[in-house]
Amino acid sequence: MADKKDILCFRNIGQLVQADASTQPGIRLRKNCALLVKDGRILKILKESDVQSTRSYARVVDCQGRAVVPGFVDCHTHLIHAGERKDEMVERMSGASYMEVLENGGGILSTVQATRRATENELYDTARKRMKRMIALGTTAFEIKSGYGLNLQSEMKILTVGKKLRASLKVPVTLTYLGAHAVPQGDDREEYLEEVIENLPRFLGLADGVDIFCERDVFTAADLRRLFLQAKLLGFDLRAHVEEFSHQGGCLEAARLGALSCDHLEYALPMDIKAMRAAGTTAVLMPGVTLFLGGEKHPLVHSMLDAGVTLALATDCNPGSSPTYNMQTVLTLAASMYRLTPEQALAAGTYGSAKALGEEKEYGGLLPKQRADFNVLKTSDYRDMFYYFGENFVDATYLAGKKFKPPRDPATT
Repeated sequence: MADKKDILCFRNIGQLVQADASTQPGIRLRKNCALLVKDGRILKILKESDVQSTRSYARVVDCQGRAVVPGFVDCHTHLIHAGERKDEMVERMSGASYMEVLENGGGILSTVQATRRATENELYDTARKRMKRMIALGTTAFEIKSGYGLNLQSEMKILTVGKKLRASLKVPVTLTYLGAHAVPQGDDREEYLEEVIENLPRFLGLADGVDIFCERDVFTAADLRRLFLQAKLLGFDLRAHVEEFSHQGGCLEAARLGALSCDHLEYALPMDIKAMRAAGTTAVLMPGVTLFLGGEKHPLVHSMLDAGVTLALATDCNPGSSPTYNMQTVLTLAASMYRLTPEQALAAGTYGSAKALGEEKEYGGLLPKQRADFNVLKTSDYRDMFYYFGENFVDATYLAGKKFKPPRDPATT
């Protein structure tokens, strides 16, 4: 064993949760134990009775019988943007649908206008506040999409901000090029898609993956195939917004092309679930969107579980359809709306979300050799997050074994 004087010891953990695919429903619960961390990674988990003298370790943290869970992984966000859409929220409350707002030049397109006007520094400052708030609420790894630029310069600006955030906050950040998020006002769909495809090589080294919004009056399953074939040749990971407001066939096409994840899926059919299972594609679900948009259609969640499809949960943090920073809220909504057990929901928001990013070996499970990203809760029972809904149960967030200092004020922009 390594020299104990290089090791951090988190002891007196009343309940420690690990998450992976080897157990069902996806978590392992350990009681009265200690967590050893070396060089920012999980070294070992001990019984509390096996902990040596405190002088044997570089530092000892007494968790006072509280629960420790893996850090949440938010595998679908749009958190780099300018502006807000409160007026649009009120418009929807008066009866307009999300797609009607988009068709009238609102929705994504209104955020595009604000984001194009914003400087790189302005986008960085606001996004950094959001991310710090999200970390304080327990999220320790992120996926961030572009898609609010819809031209080469602005899309690259957004992803450049993402790289700066990854470096400054020292958290895992996966970046995704979503040039095909909407068709810019006045543009022809086919011509714009061709431009997105032609620009793909410009995003090598800037984005890890490529995404597309496949939906009625936006992009088709055939568009998805054209884009993904080129992206795959260039070595990008594939992700897809599919079957959210209607069934367009994008999920089946994306899974067949080897997409890491298919996201939303409210209108996915059994054949789509079968394709995801065969391809090992993760199903990313975002109940916060359904709640905020007032939707009633839920994905076939239990058919996915029965088929052996890995579930992931995410905030979809964005200014229009899911302006939330809190993965705890998402887990609670998933348990309530989808009838997931706390075990299933927590596994989906940690291991499942890491798998959606292809990073399940690096983080998301509190397993030996993984990054020591975890949350110490304010309770001895992690199920309290689901029982007392609306509370913040994260007492402290640790990134690579280091305690994160939360911001003094919440981010609201």
